[in-house]
Amino acid sequence: MTQPNPSPIESAALIETAKAWRNADLDPVTRAQLSAHIEAASAAVDHNGADREPEALAALRACFEPPIGFGTAGLRGLKGPGPAHMNQRLIERVTAVMVDVLRAEVPDAAQRGVVIGYDARHGSKALAEVTARTVAGAGINVHTFDDYAPTPLVAFAALELNTAAAVVVTASHNPPEYLGYKLYWADGVQIVPPIDQRIAQALRALPADVRITQSTQTPGAVPTDPSMPSWQVHGEALRERYLAAITSGQAAQRTPAQAEPSAPTGVPPIRVAYSAMHGVAGDWVKRALERTGAIAWHEVQSQAAPDGDFPTVNFPNPEEPGALDELLALAQSVQADIAIATDPDGDRLALALPDSNGQWQVLMGDQIGLLLIDYRLQQSQYTDQSGGRSFVLNTVVSSRLPARVATAYGADFEQTLTGFKWLWHRALQRQADGDRFVFAYEDAIGFSPTPRVRDKDGIATAVEVLRLVRHAQQHGMTLYDRLNVLYQHYGLSITRQVSLQLDGEDATERMNAKLKALRQTPPATLAGLKVTRVHDYLAAERRNIDGTQAEAIGLPATNLIQLDLAAEANGDSTASGRTDAGTYHISIRPSGTEPKLKIYLEYLGPPGGATDDSHDGDPLAHTAAQERQLQALAEALM
Repeated sequence: MTQPNPSPIESAALIETAKAWRNADLDPVTRAQLSAHIEAASAAVDHNGADREPEALAALRACFEPPIGFGTAGLRGLKGPGPAHMNQRLIERVTAVMVDVLRAEVPDAAQRGVVIGYDARHGSKALAEVTARTVAGAGINVHTFDDYAPTPLVAFAALELNTAAAVVVTASHNPPEYLGYKLYWADGVQIVPPIDQRIAQALRALPADVRITQSTQTPGAVPTDPSMPSWQVHGEALRERYLAAITSGQAAQRTPAQAEPSAPTGVPPIRVAYSAMHGVAGDWVKRALERTGAIAWHEVQSQAAPDGDFPTVNFPNPEEPGALDELLALAQSVQADIAIATDPDGDRLALALPDSNGQWQVLMGDQIGLLLIDYRLQQSQYTDQSGGRSFVLNTVVSSRLPARVATAYGADFEQTLTGFKWLWHRALQRQADGDRFVFAYEDAIGFSPTPRVRDKDGIATAVEVLRLVRHAQQHGMTLYDRLNVLYQHYGLSITRQVSLQLDGEDATERMNAKLKALRQTPPATLAGLKVTRVHDYLAAERRNIDGTQAEAIGLPATNLIQLDLAAEANGDSTASGRTDAGTYHISIRPSGTEPKLKIYLEYLGPPGGATDDSHDGDPLAHTAAQERQLQALAEALM
């Protein structure tokens, strides 16, 4: 459907709004870009008000509509002028609004201050400085770093320095044209409603021409006026405190009777192949692993230095096809024990292992999560803690298998909505009740192994993986062996994710219509499997497909629907051509940034390895039937 051209009044109003924005913009680059659009648009409207060149007006309108919305992930978007892009003026405005909300919500915010970090993307440092000068200009103390800061360091600093908020200027693993702004609140956790809603509403109401005070302080200098806010610059001392926190190993304390078997004398160091993906975590990972034990370090040199152009990858996301090719080639050539990669801001970790035939396999996030939950629960049994329940968490689109592992260790398992803001929001509730946080993860290779960082942390996770490798070796196993043992004991889990991209101007409407139809009339069967249960997270209700046996879902409402499926009880074969005692699970939700449906699929086999295709002690090598069924489910949905 073609949108009508704007009326002359709309065009004139747009031009005036653009002028107001431009006149308040302190960045000469985006001022010049917006001026060029304004001149072209003004020339396109003649003295009678007729639009002679709608393309020029469309280009100007694209700088303003739709504006980047502020949500629970903060801001993320393409660089450029106007509120529809990431730029210094937008960050100045959102920071000013954030500070107002912060003052209202946190009484001692001015004294506690805000810590601000940035990644190596082109433009991140400038946005971080605007953030700091806006915060200081509002009379609030500022903490910054003397260089790039991986996201986990900023999240750590928020707790360590007891700040009222924290900001990381990062677009994580998005393409190089993107910039981002991530916000933590006074509890050290990413913001959740209603804080994000209050900031978003105030941002929309802020006039385009509003002038915002910017501090002229010199970072690190002692204020001449005691009433002025301080601006502290942190360096090696804070970095050292972070490294000490994630390598302390406090969760693995044992009595002498419970000590781990000693490693045989002369055991070689663990061979680690690593890629920083042109990000900021490289030195951190190496320093942390060297403190954890003997390693033989092999790094992908072409991806070692921080580089906002990301020249060797099409998409700087470890989960993208081809992103780990150079790492896997290095791992093969040096016969590494493990291959790991952190994403550009260092908060996620990818892991690859050689299988029983020496072929390198990139693990899914749920597989890494399974390994680490089992290891952390095992270690927590040896710690001297009293009272409360141990608990582990993952998200509603992650694997269900950890529930069995937690039960075996006498721990609790819960799932939250997607995102670490929800994982740690729930973790803090449990901790307030006296329970003990052990581990949290989400399927998108994000893991939280320490309560000292209330977010995902790829650097701390690398430390845990190395400890796990050493633990397995001391028991005569590889990590691949250990993963198979877990599957044999608790049941095989296979997870996959696919996306359904919708095109056209009405794509979002069609996407929501598809979800509504699936929610209202779920299929009785799908790809040869019987649908046994529907989980409607928008209605916050679980039920059979006929509406019976309904029960509440105790989570905030969200646009997610899940289907549980199983083979017919009479033994009919599935689409894979076999009878299966396991169950299948589908989660479907819309993307938060584009007209795309995200589909998560899981096969969950029965405990004890009782599957037709699990044999020879290597369930992972015999998953063809389940893979075919998952593919059939995906095709049936698409």
